[in-house]
Amino acid sequence: MLKMDIKGPKDWDLARWLRFIAGSVLLLVTVIGILPAKDVHWFWKFFLIFMALNQIQSAFTDWCPVTDILRALKIKECKC
Repeated sequence: MLKMDIKGPKDWDLARWLRFIAGSVLLLVTVIGILPAKDVHWFWKFFLIFMALNQIQSAFTDWCPVTDILRALKIKECKC
């Protein structure tokens, strides 16, 4: 079973802040610049919103599906 450690911003480290800022900027750019565009396919609009929200949720939960995929592929983790 997946256990998520949900923390508020006052308990975040640099990595969580980075995820939150990246997701927020991506969401802002999508809402302001991409959604109004008539020549951008709806799939790409949805995909950008999904990626932005995933980044923001990973800041709160410290879980990202791509991380699980990379671990399953035996990609070496950083020992920071």
